[in-house]
Amino acid sequence: MGWFGRIIRWLTATIVVALAVLWPLAFGGGAVGAPAADPVTITEYRAHYHVDAEGNLDATETITAMFPGDRHGIFRYWDVANPNSPRVRQEPAITSILMDGADIPYELQWSGQERFRVAKIGDPDRYLSYGEHVFEIRYQVPGVLDSGDTGAAKTFASRIGAVEPAAPTVFYWNVIAPGWDNVIDRAEITVTLPGPVMGAQCSVGFGTGAPCLVLDAAGTTLRVSAAELAPRTPVTVRAGIETPTPARAELPWSYRWDPILGRSVQGVLSVLGITVAAGALALLMYRSTVEESPGFPLQYAPPEGLSPVQCEYIRTEAVSRNALTATLFYLAERGLIEMRQHGEKKWSIHNVARVRDWSGIDPVSAAVATALKINRAGGEFKANGTVSAGKRLSEAKADLESALREWARTEGLLESRPSELWVRVANLVALGCAGMATFRWVFPVTIWVVPFAVFFFLSVRSWAAGTGTRRTAAGRELWSRAGGFHRILVTDSAEARFDFAARKELYTAYLPFAVAAGAAALWAKKYQAATGTAAPEPTWYHSTDSGQAFSSGSGTAGFDSFESALSSSIGAYTASQSSSSSSSGGGGGGGGGGGGGSW
Repeated sequence: MGWFGRIIRWLTATIVVALAVLWPLAFGGGAVGAPAADPVTITEYRAHYHVDAEGNLDATETITAMFPGDRHGIFRYWDVANPNSPRVRQEPAITSILMDGADIPYELQWSGQERFRVAKIGDPDRYLSYGEHVFEIRYQVPGVLDSGDTGAAKTFASRIGAVEPAAPTVFYWNVIAPGWDNVIDRAEITVTLPGPVMGAQCSVGFGTGAPCLVLDAAGTTLRVSAAELAPRTPVTVRAGIETPTPARAELPWSYRWDPILGRSVQGVLSVLGITVAAGALALLMYRSTVEESPGFPLQYAPPEGLSPVQCEYIRTEAVSRNALTATLFYLAERGLIEMRQHGEKKWSIHNVARVRDWSGIDPVSAAVATALKINRAGGEFKANGTVSAGKRLSEAKADLESALREWARTEGLLESRPSELWVRVANLVALGCAGMATFRWVFPVTIWVVPFAVFFFLSVRSWAAGTGTRRTAAGRELWSRAGGFHRILVTDSAEARFDFAARKELYTAYLPFAVAAGAAALWAKKYQAATGTAAPEPTWYHSTDSGQAFSSGSGTAGFDSFESALSSSIGAYTASQSSSSSSSGGGGGGGGGGGGGSW
């Protein structure tokens, strides 16, 4: 294919790697599912949020809930993404979880391509007793303070004081997360901020929503209350604070890129460094399998005594795709057989030589003649499309390949180098690791596909013929002469011109070699360019479609109760976030996304 083929191959490889790395962008952050009614009612939701001068939130949520007797516990999930600051990640750190004043088992998980941190609270082996149970969840979240203009264009249902334009910093937060699947009878929230509260806004529900039952500020403390909250109803506050906005850690990308890049710039740089190292290692390992060229001075004749497929095998260490055809043409050119076409896809091959004329034939050609039984007096083979004919041709092809390898071994032309096969092992390992990284098995993010893909594509040529063997000194000398003759067949440069006027008969003599090299069309074109006439058909080739064979160049899970509840809740939450993102109201638009339910 030349340079164009190489461009297409590399472009295809690039597209495949890009799809393997970037596929998470095609999926949303949460699962899709129809919200289910939660049988547990939260009779009282009390929360205290303390925000320090660095913008770190220390939260205590006390949840009193009425259980029907067939639930294991509750789950709480936090949205790591902040809709107002896409480059900020607000991952909670759980400090303790209690039930009825005592420790309770809980399991921390990730969901929604690690957008949601989930606490699964309760013992899966037992149900909670009927009645009220009190859960206390303590956690910390970094970077919860925003600059004063965040959310300034939003409208709220209730407000006190003046948040704009004077407040340098705001606390814009869903003090009741939008994704709770439970009815909440009463909610009392206290927020302690690092500076005096200049004013505050509050909404119950999405958009402008409804006024909060209580919205009150005194010094650095803000109090909020609400009642009779339907499932998935947020309570959102925006409070202006008389304090400078603290710096907080940000990433150069939004949360949608986290499954691809992770949450560390240093991690991305490390992967890029590993990619460079993997590429260099792949090239070094591959180069260790490549034999240095001996040089190919022009040769106007093939190495003496070599058949076309032997010549091609020592040149490439591979069996030619046209080996059987080239061998039959070679036997015909030497006057040992005659080929006749009797109809479409029907040929006969006849022995036209005496038995003693076969004695000097090379072992590879002899193996084909023996398999087809055409090296005996009156020998004939009919390629007529029958099963028996196909079987004999397959046997002849297998015998040819076996004879080629045996010839190279017994003549001392090739020697085994099994150590080179480790490159192929490493290539397969790289492919497997790239596949695992694509689906984030073992590897945390899909960018890990890149170093393994680079290693794979730069070492994949180790699967070409020749890896695992090396030519001996005698083999290299023969390789040089075979390669020099190959130049005559395939190049049309001034240095490789062939004087057909003086050697016109050599066109058909070298045609089997051109067929073995896959260069029959180039050889015919070269003849026509040199002589001004079309390439002749050999006298031993009796076709009903004159010249066509040569001028054309053809030659020849289910979910348990927790997982389904979580899936449903996150699906409802992400749907609500999509609809509220375009709203001019402030309800549900702050940080502190997430929610919970029972299981």
